Amino acid sequence: MKTLLDDLVASVRRQQLQVRNVVVRQGGDVIGKHDFEEEQPALLYSVSKTFTSMAVGIAIGEGAFRLDSRLTEFFPEAAQLAARDEHVAALTVHDLLCMGSGHAECPVTKADWSEGRSWDIERLFFGEPFVYAPGTRFTYDNSATYLLSKLIGLTTGVPLDEYLDPRVFRKLGIPKPRWDTCPKGVPQGFSGLHLTAEHLSRFGQLILDQGRWKGEALIPSGYIEQATSVRIATSDFDPPFATDDHHQGYGYQVWMNAYPGSCRMDGLYGQYVVLLPDRNAVVTFVSAEPHRMTAVLELTWTTLLDKL
Repeated sequence: MKTLLDDLVASVRRQQLQVRNVVVRQGGDVIGKHDFEEEQPALLYSVSKTFTSMAVGIAIGEGAFRLDSRLTEFFPEAAQLAARDEHVAALTVHDLLCMGSGHAECPVTKADWSEGRSWDIERLFFGEPFVYAPGTRFTYDNSATYLLSKLIGLTTGVPLDEYLDPRVFRKLGIPKPRWDTCPKGVPQGFSGLHLTAEHLSRFGQLILDQGRWKGEALIPSGYIEQATSVRIATSDFDPPFATDDHHQGYGYQVWMNAYPGSCRMDGLYGQYVVLLPDRNAVVTFVSAEPHRMTAVLELTWTTLLDKL
């Protein structure tokens, strides 16, 4: 008897894609799961960003800061630069969330990862020229997400991972996960989170359900609505791997898909959580695909969508 994931599994094998685990949820339940490898916590790379974003949403709901709060309120270097750089003076939390910091390139590309003392990402962020007015141009910027992680610590008194543990992870039945830190002890925010595919799919379900889990509101629904809709255009984002799914706009650390109404969490080497509201479904991939990661995402459209 043919099952939901037969075509997906066959396509993975035919293309020799390095997919590890796939989980499909619909109506809140797991309706399909396939492990090409034994499931274990895996580095989620930039899928981590969406967790950072949701921590920001919770913190805003708790009154720690606002979307329009300026970075000069929290970061001394921003306050110092603001006097001579109007772009820095205008930078807000919203601008960090939507990758609209004003940089022309990601400052983290200049970090020397071989020497821990060079990992001052905050300094790299403020040392990079602010070429564009904040919020006007999308530049994929890991340092912006790092600043959001640091902001959580500055305003709540606990680091990002500890902040999310009682508010999200424990509520979802997820043991406190590993989240890699920078040398100063701040969780990376832009990467570093380790989860299993099944646990990750629970987080996807939480977002699909507008922040509610088992009847309890964990994340403000209004924030999720903003995060999962276009906050900035990505039409100029054109790396070699880009597809139509990279040109539909970006929310708050969430990508929009070409399929109408859908969005995704997106990480290097094929980590994806695809939210399909019109099908009440969440598709989760954990992978180690070094060359054709977008082919992993496209499995959703080519092998699953018409079955949901």
